[in-house]
Amino acid sequence: MGLLGEFGELLLPRRCAGCGRENVSLCTRCLQLLGGIPRAMEPRYGRIPIVGICEYDSRISRMVVGFKDEGRRDILDPLALALARAVVAALDLVDYAGGRIRLFPAPSSDRARRRRGGSHTVLLARRVAELAPELPLEVHDVLLARRSRDQVGLGAHDRAENVAGTQRLDQRELAKIRPVTSRQGACGPPVAFVVDDFSTTGATLAESARLLASVQIRPAAGVVLGLGRGGTRFVSPFTV
Repeated sequence: MGLLGEFGELLLPRRCAGCGRENVSLCTRCLQLLGGIPRAMEPRYGRIPIVGICEYDSRISRMVVGFKDEGRRDILDPLALALARAVVAALDLVDYAGGRIRLFPAPSSDRARRRRGGSHTVLLARRVAELAPELPLEVHDVLLARRSRDQVGLGAHDRAENVAGTQRLDQRELAKIRPVTSRQGACGPPVAFVVDDFSTTGATLAESARLLASVQIRPAAGVVLGLGRGGTRFVSPFTV
């Protein structure tokens, strides 16, 4: 850390991104939240299960907001490690037998990308790939967002209507994806997951999955940090 950063921490001590406790990026209690047993949710909207590592609550909310809107890059690794555990659980859920694993980050609007200096979901997914080199992970930033209302405060039905038609594909990035051929070898075809920070009803991930399916990419599951209470039911917990 440079001298300016050290001086800044003397004036404004670092606080836990989850609960606000001073002098630590994430306190033990909030780290334990990220270390929960992954669970799979059957979403209210969409056909793919969604795997997360904890229930979405105020502490997870503050972590995500701090990371994506307040420049808290000091918590990137804990968030990415938690997301990596959700990826492993999702692979178990879909009976992964080998082959490439494609991660498709949920989109952020162009305005949000400019304000944040890029997509926070892409940054998370790429860090997951760096922290799990033993997995053949590929991150494809092909999903882009059109303008829509904020989802905060909307009910389940309104959330589904709000996200309909709000995403598009980046054709240049899509062209970079290696095509699936008939010669996949013993490992089989690639498996695809949509990645986001959290999911409530599954509406946003369902729209991403629908759009990807239109170009013959069919995600097997969604992978998130926090699961809300908008699903139809939770599947039995994993043990990873």
